[in-house]
Amino acid sequence: MFRSQGSELVKGSMLALTIEAILDFAGARSGHFRLIACEVSSHDAYGTPRELFIAFFAVVRDTLRDLLGDEWSPEIAQAWDTLLVEIDAFAGSAA
Repeated sequence: MFRSQGSELVKGSMLALTIEAILDFAGARSGHFRLIACEVSSHDAYGTPRELFIAFFAVVRDTLRDLLGDEWSPEIAQAWDTLLVEIDAFAGSAA
């Protein structure tokens, strides 16, 4: 859905906001991470299944893994696995 909906500008903005939210969620949680909960609600209103919304974060991980190639380490993989579980729990609590 992300690839087929909206203009390039909208998709670029959504990706940038997603990355900001991920970085804040993994770090200080100073505010940007709250966008995840807000977007869960708005995407629910659009009819986007919650599982599909959460899956987008795994797509970001998979893309970064592909871009990093040999620099992707087991430690990075574990950190992402933990982060995705935490985002899933956080997004579920936003229901």
